[in-house]
Amino acid sequence: MNCANCDHYIGEIKDQIASIAMLVMGDEYIYSYFRCSACEMYTAERYHDRFMGGTNISVMHPIGKEHGEKIIALIRDCPEPKSKFCECDSHQALYTGRIRS
Repeated sequence: MNCANCDHYIGEIKDQIASIAMLVMGDEYIYSYFRCSACEMYTAERYHDRFMGGTNISVMHPIGKEHGEKIIALIRDCPEPKSKFCECDSHQALYTGRIRS
């Protein structure tokens, strides 16, 4: 995968810094976050598994360093980030892969 900001190679899915799973109206979303060593921005990969069939993997817009660090901290605060059924504050805040205000 390449950085969404500068296109620098940032690794494979195994190189992610953190990930979190969400359940939205029957669909599962998994957001995986990567940090670019070249520009210090974050890139999020969104895996969308549709309840009615089909999957889609996409890369979201670049995330600034400060915002990215807040996202990673929220994921680390979650007791079960890989559980799409978790209803903790972190899951609620990251419902769309970005911090909801």
